[in-house]
Amino acid sequence: MGKREIADKEMLAYLRLSTPEENQVTIFFMVVVLIDFMGFFPYLIGPFSITFFVAALVPAIIINLWMIVYVLAPYKLEATFDLLVGAFSIVSAYLYWLGSEKLLYINLGIQGISAFLLGLILLLLLVTFFYFYTRYQIRLGKYKRNKHHQHHQSGLGILGSVAIIIGISQLGNFMTTTEKMDITFTIGILCLISCFTLFLIGNYHYYRFIKSNHHIIRKVYPDFSKRKKHRRMLRYYSFAVIKEDNLKREEMKAITDELGELINVFPVKKVTMEDFDQERLLEVFPVKDYESFCIVVMQDNQKRLDEEVKKMVRTKRWKYFFKGIPTEEYEKVEDRVLFDPRNAVFQSGDLSEVRSFLLSKVR
Repeated sequence: MGKREIADKEMLAYLRLSTPEENQVTIFFMVVVLIDFMGFFPYLIGPFSITFFVAALVPAIIINLWMIVYVLAPYKLEATFDLLVGAFSIVSAYLYWLGSEKLLYINLGIQGISAFLLGLILLLLLVTFFYFYTRYQIRLGKYKRNKHHQHHQSGLGILGSVAIIIGISQLGNFMTTTEKMDITFTIGILCLISCFTLFLIGNYHYYRFIKSNHHIIRKVYPDFSKRKKHRRMLRYYSFAVIKEDNLKREEMKAITDELGELINVFPVKKVTMEDFDQERLLEVFPVKDYESFCIVVMQDNQKRLDEEVKKMVRTKRWKYFFKGIPTEEYEKVEDRVLFDPRNAVFQSGDLSEVRSFLLSKVR
């Protein structure tokens, strides 16, 4: 069988990579909170079981050692991050299932293997479901990594973790409950968290794509998986395609095919003459008349982008405290900064001239 052709939306979904610094922080807190604490919380309740504890300890130690190795070398091991997250999702779900079985058999004293087999079958069904569901979402271009921006973390995640910890431990102080009710509530919480962690199994599909299409990743991210000291400092550019009427799909494809291979070019933004800030562009090219079709190249201002992101976070932190600032807000800031006409460095209606300009900057 030939290699399956990847659609544009699916390709874009695969190419949404987070930075090594973001990966480093994300995997550290996920392992510490969701495995080291929540994964072993059931063993702090009621009678202790060495059998269940050892069965949970072995995979937890492996995932912790893997996490530590990645945290120490996030740049060099960048390509393995998605595999680590995929393994984390399965290990965490396994720990929650095992913890639930411990509560049932040790705390409640259930006999027989029916509960064990039923829980195991449910775990395997959930793993299978989320594996194929996330693959389907990626092919539609809708699956997104859980990307936590370094400037803002969701208050809901912090409060939620604290509430679960306090709620489970203090449930008996708020209402009259039996041990069976407390255990049932705890198992329900573990099942809900399992669904969240199993959704991260979709990162395994990213790992498979990276492994099979490393040449594409290196074309878009030339320093991918290189040590930090070996990574180059590049000047990056964005370009807007300006046309009086609508830009056809074939025209946009021809432009991206011609310019998209250049390693220092951001994605295209297509606009119309009415939507573009012509006055700001005239500040850069005061004597050049607008053509019916032209491409404007703008140099990236990373310092200003960081400042604008921080400013946006300060103003919207409380509005989105409980759910975290959505990705769309960051994209609005990026569009405003990256496609600012005042950063324009080149303008032409000739595609070959634009390519020559960009190639001169790459070399």
